[in-house]
Amino acid sequence: MPNYFALARSGVVFADHHAVYPTFTMLNSASIATGTYPGVHGFYGNVVYAPNARGKNAKGVDIDFSAPAFIEDLGIVEAVRESYQGKLTLVSTMLQAAQARGLTTAAIGKFGAAFIQDYKRGGIILDEDAAMPVSLAKELQTAGYALPRNTVNAYDAGALVLANDNGDPTAPIAIQRLNDGQTANPLDRTGALSRRGFTYLTDVFVNYILPNKKPDLTVFWSKEPDATNHAYGPGTYNSIDATKMNDEILGRVMDKIRQLGWEQTTDIIITQDHNHSTVSGDVAHFPLRGMVDGGIGSHDPKGYSVSGFVRTAELLTQDGLKAYDGAGCRDIPTLSGILFDGTRLHPAKNDADGSACGKAQKYTSPRYLVPKPVPAGGIVVAANAGSDYLFVPDGDLNTVKAAVVSLQSRLQFGAIFVSDKHGDVEGTLPMSRINTENPVAGRGPDIIVSFTFDETVAVAGRPGISYASSVNRRGDHGSFSRTDTHISMMAHGPDFKSGLSDTLPTANVDVAPTVARILTLNMPGVQGRVLEEALKGGPRVTEYTVLGKIYRSSRKTGLKVKLPTDLDGRTLDPNLTTYSVELRTKILTRGGTTYTCFDQARAIRE
Repeated sequence: MPNYFALARSGVVFADHHAVYPTFTMLNSASIATGTYPGVHGFYGNVVYAPNARGKNAKGVDIDFSAPAFIEDLGIVEAVRESYQGKLTLVSTMLQAAQARGLTTAAIGKFGAAFIQDYKRGGIILDEDAAMPVSLAKELQTAGYALPRNTVNAYDAGALVLANDNGDPTAPIAIQRLNDGQTANPLDRTGALSRRGFTYLTDVFVNYILPNKKPDLTVFWSKEPDATNHAYGPGTYNSIDATKMNDEILGRVMDKIRQLGWEQTTDIIITQDHNHSTVSGDVAHFPLRGMVDGGIGSHDPKGYSVSGFVRTAELLTQDGLKAYDGAGCRDIPTLSGILFDGTRLHPAKNDADGSACGKAQKYTSPRYLVPKPVPAGGIVVAANAGSDYLFVPDGDLNTVKAAVVSLQSRLQFGAIFVSDKHGDVEGTLPMSRINTENPVAGRGPDIIVSFTFDETVAVAGRPGISYASSVNRRGDHGSFSRTDTHISMMAHGPDFKSGLSDTLPTANVDVAPTVARILTLNMPGVQGRVLEEALKGGPRVTEYTVLGKIYRSSRKTGLKVKLPTDLDGRTLDPNLTTYSVELRTKILTRGGTTYTCFDQARAIRE
């Protein structure tokens, strides 16, 4: 990453930067945009349960919002926005604040994450789904550019027609899979999945939008290395190529800024929405294995994961609860788990006539569709990967407590947080403790649970594994592990100090207030802090104090803890009977004002 490090050497490197938990893309996008935690902005993506929403996705297909919906999509974002009375976030974004000041803004890049920065369509938007406004789309056509294929669905029918040779310029390349036809091959060397699409987006941004629109504030959101990490796993050849791709994009942007003569008047802040863990069960039960001829080989401590997928609705159902995740039968042939002796924890079944799955298919897990209406005592699981959201539509406290006990009794689940409205639930921490409790009905979950992680195990040279509810993904995020929460940030430009290593704890909620200070934007509701120590003329790092603080929940006792190999509720660990949560934070103080950064939370079982 030569372009990144060239900027970093003459800028500010934030050495203790944090994602917002849960470490999901869309939630962190909202926190970066607003400078607030979900307890204030009220948005909980990636997978959102918004049963009152109505609408179509970016491809123009109707979405059934009775099931949790994956929201990295223009149409789904707008449908959920309307179900929230037009306020996707309860406070304004920095792009909206810039527009209110008369500045020109641009949101470029990954669908969903870039669009949420300007979800009211107040400025220039070019993401994988669409070019907006329609005047920009027509300008680009006139200039000879193709448009993202879903652009026509961003407007009323007939408002825009794609050229006959438009094609699909933001389409990713195909994932190369193992012989099972589902799981990506970690040995593949075809490169970053999004290279083609982001070459196009960068071309349009650098060659047309920057010189012609001259935006005062731009958010450029790369899809990588996230997309490639999901498919192939962190540390693999393709993952490294995806990081290299980002640096190439940065180099092209910097070259254009220099060419336009803007280098002395342009600040650049580069951060992440999260880091990545390898999806894997604990290696004591599910050993890593080598890959041989597109299939699974023998035990290999330097091999790859063949386990880690957890379906929360299925485990809750096994424990006697009425749980649904809205998904049909799942076919997870590899990551459902392969034991030491080579047997599969969930062997594949064949639904030849569609009686089990609604269509003929192989499956390892049955369907858990959400009934209409959700029955009393029902639980809707929004499976989000490294953490899951549990919604109890009727608000029944006994159901909440029963779900918590089920989670506490399974080693796949880590730290549990419960909505404050349910009071003190034994062995958990309240959601307000991590700034995820929102008072507006219909937005936040009743329970947030992080999956269990292990930061001492490395796969493909990258430490950090985690169980996850993602489907056939080798890499994921969302957990409360340090692997997922501790991320990088760098700032460079005329408003920032040069050559500073900022060792103070910082977080994604600090981006918006810092930008607001530089551009004199009005953002009164921010929870993050202005990174004054990084700004020219700002205080020294030594003028702040930092103290670590640990929060511990009460202890839940008398549990029957099931092993991750359990299928019938009888495979128990007799040595584990208690559960509690440990949350580690850092408290930063200057001049009587304090800010909290969240490092990690894990389950303590004894």
